[in-house]
Amino acid sequence: MAELLLELFSEEIPARMQGRAAQDLQRLVTDGLKDAGLDIADARAFATPRRLALGVTGMAERSPEQREERKGPRVGAPEKAGQGFLKAAGLESLDQAEIVTDEKKGDYYLSVIEKPGRAAGEVIAEIIPEVVAKFPWPKSMRWGSGDLRWVRPLHSVVCVLDGEVVPFSIGGVASGNVTHGHRFMAPEPITVAGIEDYLTQLNKAYVV
Repeated sequence: MAELLLELFSEEIPARMQGRAAQDLQRLVTDGLKDAGLDIADARAFATPRRLALGVTGMAERSPEQREERKGPRVGAPEKAGQGFLKAAGLESLDQAEIVTDEKKGDYYLSVIEKPGRAAGEVIAEIIPEVVAKFPWPKSMRWGSGDLRWVRPLHSVVCVLDGEVVPFSIGGVASGNVTHGHRFMAPEPITVAGIEDYLTQLNKAYVV
C-alpha cells in the first residue's frame, strides 16, 4: 500500500478560511482517488497560515482494470441508430463491435471497452491540478500573468508518493519535495520524504 503527502504552500491564508479549506482539500482529493479506483485506508488534512497539507495512507498502488460493455442497436437497425452507437462507444465502424445473439430479440451489437489499470502516481498527477483549479475558496485571486486562481499566491507544491516526487505543474509551479518552516525562526528550505518526516521536520522548524 502507498503513502501520499501533499502540501500547497502560499502566502498567508485568512484564518477564517483555513479549517474549511483543509476539509475541502481532503474531500476533493480522496473523492478523486476513489473515483479513479484507488482505494485508501485513511486521510488527514492539515492547515497553517501559509499551507494546506494532506496525508493519505493505505492507498492502492494501481487502479484496477475496468471492463465496460455497451449494448447497441439490433443488427439491421436504421443507420442513424448505428451512428449514435458508434459515437457513444468510441468506435469507427460496426465491424469493431461484437454481435450477440438474443433468442427473443435477435442479433444486436455490443461494444466491449477494456481499460488497463493505472499507476497511482499517474492518477495523482491528473487529480491534484484539477482539485486546485476547482477549489471552493470563498474568495480567491489571480497574480502575475497566469490564469491560476488561489486564495493567495501559490509558491510551492509538495507531492511525494512513497518517498518519490510525483511530477506535475500548477500555474507554472512545479511539484517537488521541498517545503518551508517558520518564516523568521527557520527560513531554510526543508526536504521531506513522507508524512511523519514532514510533521517532524515542521515541528522542529517551529510550525505547529
